[in-house]
Amino acid sequence: MVFIRPYQPSDLKALRGLVLELHESQRPFDTDLAPGERIIEPYFAELMSMVEHSKGAILVAEDDNRLIGYACLYGTVPPEDPDEKPASYSFIVELFVRPDYRNSGIGRRLVAQAECHAAECGAYKIELKVLARNESALRFYEALGYTPRIIVMSKRVKAS
Repeated sequence: MVFIRPYQPSDLKALRGLVLELHESQRPFDTDLAPGERIIEPYFAELMSMVEHSKGAILVAEDDNRLIGYACLYGTVPPEDPDEKPASYSFIVELFVRPDYRNSGIGRRLVAQAECHAAECGAYKIELKVLARNESALRFYEALGYTPRIIVMSKRVKAS
């Protein structure tokens, strides 16, 4: 049976492995992502620091004493732009479930727990980012009621 629970310090090594696995799984959708082994240490340190600083949460999914997924939520985040509503919100920075556990409701349970934590933080909304080419993730979040707010577009340019 899969349990969803808060991260514990004893989960550190397994969580780091899941973060790396998520990062590597996203590289086919975005050629600008650096190889995970090159960035994992500073990225993971920043992730953990931001969770603590924002009063966020890391929720883990555990099956038979093995971590098989996680959600990482920044609890309170100030608006990025001066023309946005001047109220803090929550941000799901990462969600990952190992492929052999997908489509079993674990991702939904992790998001539901993250949404509860956001409400406890007093957030008026939750935002998240999805790589545009990750169609299965887009469908997943849309099924949970998330809608696009801002679309960032990019184009390669040749250096002169």
